[in-house]
Amino acid sequence: MQESGPNPINRRQFIGASALAAVSAGTLPTAFAKSAPLAKSKRDLVMQVLDKSSKPNYIPAAFFLHFPAGQHTGDAAIKAHLDYFRATGMDLVKVQFEQRYPKTVEVKTPADWAKIPVLNEEWFEPTLYVIRGLVKAARREALIIPTMYSHYQMANMVVPKETLLKHVKEDPEAVSRGMENIALSIMNYVRAATKAGADGFYTCSQGGESNAVADRALFNRVIKNFDMLVQKEVAQLTPVNILHVCDYEGAYGEFNTRFADYPGQVVSVPLAAEGKPLSLSQAATLFNRPVMGGLDRHGVLSTGTPAEVKKAVEQVLKDAPAQVILGANCTVRTDIPIQNLQVAIKTAHEFRT
Repeated sequence: MQESGPNPINRRQFIGASALAAVSAGTLPTAFAKSAPLAKSKRDLVMQVLDKSSKPNYIPAAFFLHFPAGQHTGDAAIKAHLDYFRATGMDLVKVQFEQRYPKTVEVKTPADWAKIPVLNEEWFEPTLYVIRGLVKAARREALIIPTMYSHYQMANMVVPKETLLKHVKEDPEAVSRGMENIALSIMNYVRAATKAGADGFYTCSQGGESNAVADRALFNRVIKNFDMLVQKEVAQLTPVNILHVCDYEGAYGEFNTRFADYPGQVVSVPLAAEGKPLSLSQAATLFNRPVMGGLDRHGVLSTGTPAEVKKAVEQVLKDAPAQVILGANCTVRTDIPIQNLQVAIKTAHEFRT
């Protein structure tokens, strides 16, 4: 991704939204209470999307954003996630990952990558605490899906992107030793989060963009080998995983041929690939599985009126495959009008009913 990094949120706008205020008061607007069939929980409604033999009459929807720094950890983070989940009416609880891989060593040469440490489960405790709290509060209600950044994204927390790409070209084998240590760290996080009750993960992949590791052989050695190592572990441990092929930092010259064999019951796709628009139906055909996405995080969802958002959602879903989850192509802006998210989600819920 990177999935977009944390930015300051406009709290006055966010708190002031009627739905969020209603959550704080312990109530929800009637419109949201009626948007999902009472016979099934949000867990059931998302799970039915995974059944490729069915034709669900309910389209789940979810949009993700980063909360302010004061709500990254502890009880404040748990409350922020729950308030946002309930205020928007979205269909799963996606847990943000707000820890940064520690810069305990200085990486100046490719040989220095071998010094990057493997992090144990305890290092991830701030995020695990949030996961446990959300599992306790909302697991009966919805799937709990933590974010899992890739080793490439974590590596960019240790060194600047320019240094990483330079080292990959100079000595991919040396860089791979550090990438392996980061991947092993992520696997420790995955195992701990699973024990904490996570239903699955939002597994991000990045690094294969045209402006990153575009060379196919280097991509396979430094990126894909370790992506697959971690994601196969995720697939063995949990039943519901969303593969997020992230174009936050650039577009992909090659797309399907790089990612078609990645694990994941659902694929969260960009809006374009290989220089052409990528529709949800095209993505479903390419990956032969349910897809998530459809809306531009910087487009009408962020800048339009609720009426314009409703129209845009209807247009996207008109040609969408049967197994689909409405979302954006990455995390939405933190100052996004919450009314726009509410309308987008409500429109998806009612589209086939």
